[in-house]
Amino acid sequence: MKHAASMGVGLFVKEGSLAETKQELGYFHFLEHMLFKDSENRTSKQIATEIERVGGILNGSTSREYTQYYVISIKDKAELAFDILSDMIYRPLFREEDIKVEKGVVIEEMRSYEDAPDDFVYDYYFRNIFGKSHYGRDIIGTKDSVTGVTRKSIRKFYEKHYFPSNMVLSVSGNFKWDEVLRLARKYFPFENPKGKESNPIVLPTPKKHYTKHLSRRKIEQFNIMLGANGTPRNFKDVTVTQLMSTILGGGMASRLFQNIREKEGLCYSIYSFPSFYRSTGLFSISCATSKEKANQCVGLILKELDALVKNGFTERELEDAKSNQLGGMAIGYELPENRMNNIGLQDIYFGKYYSLEERMKALKSVSLDELNERAKLTFSIPKLHLSCVGDMSESAFQKIPTSL
Repeated sequence: MKHAASMGVGLFVKEGSLAETKQELGYFHFLEHMLFKDSENRTSKQIATEIERVGGILNGSTSREYTQYYVISIKDKAELAFDILSDMIYRPLFREEDIKVEKGVVIEEMRSYEDAPDDFVYDYYFRNIFGKSHYGRDIIGTKDSVTGVTRKSIRKFYEKHYFPSNMVLSVSGNFKWDEVLRLARKYFPFENPKGKESNPIVLPTPKKHYTKHLSRRKIEQFNIMLGANGTPRNFKDVTVTQLMSTILGGGMASRLFQNIREKEGLCYSIYSFPSFYRSTGLFSISCATSKEKANQCVGLILKELDALVKNGFTERELEDAKSNQLGGMAIGYELPENRMNNIGLQDIYFGKYYSLEERMKALKSVSLDELNERAKLTFSIPKLHLSCVGDMSESAFQKIPTSL
């Protein structure tokens, strides 16, 4: 990226919470927290200070299928970025006192989700639609599993999952390849420990439960999550589904925003989003309204979906969505952080890197027939899943429709 003054380096572990056993719930997330604590060479404060002193950003995240750590900094501080990321990943101390402190931090994080209905409804939705499968578990774990973490158990978990062939090192910025290799070889060992081989878990396709669930709370808004069918993560289906989501609920010009918010004034925001995994996928619609308007709001959403299944999209909508996606993709490729994420995730899921030109070509090639077929596969189900959080009686909730 010859234009870029900044750079990004990210370490992706090819596993996330789906790879946990029942005794390890929340361990990937807890381990992510622990790698920001004291290492052999630095205290947690020194790690933060050295990055922030030069205006850099250090962060991490845990998902169901991967875990990520990254540093964004000015290009001149690339060596520091590699050094700190390596120190965190390969030399954690797992001190008893740090584990004790971080248990309290994660419990407070759980409570913050519980107190925020718009956050809680998302986890509640996943629990309900995926039931007792691995996909229905909260990434953060449970209070019991987190409080049960010991130095021995988290160290054993770390050694089980964190080794070179189970990781992807992703770098973006104004680098020559030789410079990337020099830094990678200096700070990230390539050789696996004896007997360690990467074998990311691929779970059987889980059953989705198209049922209705209400968590009653005395709050002002009624938070709604509607769930439809989805597709596993493969390059072609991701491209088509993202176009569909853009038209249906991807912005202020989308069908749902224009017809539910702008025309009817039933909510402040409404949007759709796909979720892609190795063996399954979801298509979700989210909004919040008053309990008095919830029935009408969901009914109008279903009306939009029914019209979509019967009549499809228009050529103009498809062309506008392609233009939207192409523009967003081009802007994203100019940012080292986005490019670094893109490289890492494509390697994990596709085993290769699709360039900007290849992705644009794939977008432009999507036909209206393909888009409309994807809509039918997504919404031609007997009924949608509905998970809600708000102050409504069960009898009133059961009257909310879920069939097109």
